[in-house]
Amino acid sequence: MLRVLHAGMRKLGLQSPAQQWLDQATVPLNAKQQLVMQVLQERGISALLQLGQGLHDVRHDSLMPMLIHPSQPLRVLQAWLRLERYLHSKHRIEQTMHGENSVTHRHYSLAAGAFPSAAEDLVVIGVLISLLESAGCDGLQVHLSHGLCIWPAQTTAGWQAALVRAFANRQTDGWRISWHSVRLPPSPVGTIVPTHGDQISSSERLQTLVLKMQGETIRLTAAAKLLGISSRSLQRSLQLEGARFTEVLASARAQLAATLLSQNQVSLAEIGFSCGYTDQAHFCRDFKRRVVISPQLYRSHTLVGYSSDA
Repeated sequence: MLRVLHAGMRKLGLQSPAQQWLDQATVPLNAKQQLVMQVLQERGISALLQLGQGLHDVRHDSLMPMLIHPSQPLRVLQAWLRLERYLHSKHRIEQTMHGENSVTHRHYSLAAGAFPSAAEDLVVIGVLISLLESAGCDGLQVHLSHGLCIWPAQTTAGWQAALVRAFANRQTDGWRISWHSVRLPPSPVGTIVPTHGDQISSSERLQTLVLKMQGETIRLTAAAKLLGISSRSLQRSLQLEGARFTEVLASARAQLAATLLSQNQVSLAEIGFSCGYTDQAHFCRDFKRRVVISPQLYRSHTLVGYSSDA
C-alpha cells in the first residue's frame, strides 16, 4: 500500500517522503497517515481519490498478480477483502453484491467506538477504483451512500463544495461502485490441467490448479468444476490415491512458498499472502511443520546455496 501511495504522490507532482521507508524491513506505523495528510494539505480532498492511481505504476510489484485479475472484477474485490484480513487491518470493508456490475461497501473499524477517518475512506475508494480499472472495468462510477457521485471526479465549484461537506460530516464510510462493462473475456482456467485420457493423478492436477490460483481460497466444489469433474468424482479419486483435499491445498501452498523464498526480493509477508495463508504467523507455523525449518531459515540456506554454486 505504501508503494501505491508513493507512486500516487509522484503522479500528483508531490515530493513523497515514502522513499526512505520503501527499502526498510519495517515501516513506521503512522507512515501511511503521514502521506495521506501531506496530500490533503497540499492538494485538497479530491486528490485523495487520485492517490490510488499510483497503482498503475506499480503493476509489476510482486503483490499485484494476487490483486489484479484481468476481466474478473469480483475476484479483484475478494482479493482486497482477503488482504485486509491477512494484514489484520484495524479497518474492514463489508461488501454487498448487486448483480455482476455493482457492489456496495461499508468501511468500518474493528474497535468499538472507533471509525476510519474520511481521508482513509477516500484513499481506499481510490485504490479500489484503480484495481477495477486494471481488471478492465469500463464506465466506473462511485456514489457515496447519500447520493453524491465522487467518481469520475469533477472540477465544478458545486461538486467541490459537496465533497467538502461530505468529508466534514464524514459521510464517506459507505459507497456504491458500478461499471458498465468489462473488457476481455475471462481466461478458461479450467483447461490448465488435462482431466481425461492421461496418467496425471487427481492430486497432481489439483495441486497445479491451486498453484495457478495464486493463493486464492478455493473450495472443493469450485475446484472440481474448474477441473471439469464432479465434486464426488474428485473426492473419490483423492481417496483412492490416499490424499485429502485440504492436505493437497496445504502442500501446494508450501511448495509455492518454497519457490518464492528463493527470490530474495519478495518479502515474507508478501509470500504468505501470495500463497493463501491467513496471516504471517500461520505461514511460518505451517511451513515449519512441513519443511522442518522456518521460512526465514529456508530462505537463508537457499540463497547461500545459490551463492556457493555461483
